[in-house]
Amino acid sequence: MAAARAPAERITALLAGLTLAAGALLGGEAIAAPGEQDIAARLAAMRAMPAAADEKAAAEQRRELDNSWRYFGDNKSAALPVLRRQLAAELRQPKPNQLVLLDVGYFLRAQGEPSDKALSTQALLAINTESPLITAQAPQLFRFVHAAAQDKDARLLPLIDRAFLRKNVNVLIPQHGYVLDETSVCIYLYGPFGSAAESHLRGLLGDAAVNKRALEVLMWVGSPDSVAAVAPLLNDSDPDVFARAATFMLRAGGPEGRAALEQIDPRKFEGKQREFAFEMYSQARAMNFESLATQLFEAPQTPSSTANADSRKPRRMDEATTRAALAGIYDNYGRYQNVQPADLVQSQMPKQELMNELLRIRERSYLRVSGEALTELDLTNTLINTLRYRDK
Repeated sequence: MAAARAPAERITALLAGLTLAAGALLGGEAIAAPGEQDIAARLAAMRAMPAAADEKAAAEQRRELDNSWRYFGDNKSAALPVLRRQLAAELRQPKPNQLVLLDVGYFLRAQGEPSDKALSTQALLAINTESPLITAQAPQLFRFVHAAAQDKDARLLPLIDRAFLRKNVNVLIPQHGYVLDETSVCIYLYGPFGSAAESHLRGLLGDAAVNKRALEVLMWVGSPDSVAAVAPLLNDSDPDVFARAATFMLRAGGPEGRAALEQIDPRKFEGKQREFAFEMYSQARAMNFESLATQLFEAPQTPSSTANADSRKPRRMDEATTRAALAGIYDNYGRYQNVQPADLVQSQMPKQELMNELLRIRERSYLRVSGEALTELDLTNTLINTLRYRDK
């Protein structure tokens, strides 16, 4: 029992002892209020934390860090000025403490003022993704990057490459009892960047270390703009690369992707890759707006909608009704509540305007992190790709 209590007792003792040194830790500034002394002590304890040796230690460390988060949140008016000063001072250090960058930077992003975003982003960009301290707290880094990605700052893309695309990071979403796998983590981080992420990922397709996952993410954030870059991978002898490239063409490539698949000769492959190539070739030749719209109507209903359950035929919605339906989906962060997807693709709304609205919905959907959200993101992408075939 004494051994089990030791970590907590050490932290408590450290907090008490470091309170006395709070003034020095704040760059020599005098601290009068007891609340500020506690804040300084918690920051000192954060700096003193070693890299977690295993998952159990990382979880214990996260609990301690979360306790500090709650304390900062409960004492925000006193905490924010101290945290700003401390983070700015940390960034001036030759080797800034990684946990301070991570946790204080994210706290300022999540609970600070709008003016704190710049300092928070500076801290995020200064994080060393290879640090054991950061590796042990990868889910917290995911949350920080996901929040910052809404600003579409392209400087974050190389950091996402290093920390997530090139690693295998799973993230538990406790409120949903759901675990994001490695690809889903990347989808949520690259997704908010839209066309900038698509262009960035295209540039990685020549890197064999990451091209498979880059293709998986492009299935969700890509467009016909990437068909020319993906097409050479349809000749790849690696069955996994070929399968992902072909699937991208079907899911995100529109008529241009279909045309690229129709150019392959399945006979040049062997074994299962040959069988899969014939299957993809056959699917591509059968793709048109009518077949895709029928598949939408016959697909299982989405998690938040009961509209697919009825047996009526799709109706051609007028423009005003379509705009109202799209506004409702947008306001509900991509939830298709009581909206029949097949009705949307048959809408009288001009095709390009409809696609633009669906792209706005897709972007907003990335704010919802759950399995349900991914299912409806997939539906939005299916709608967009189906519309690419309309009037062709």
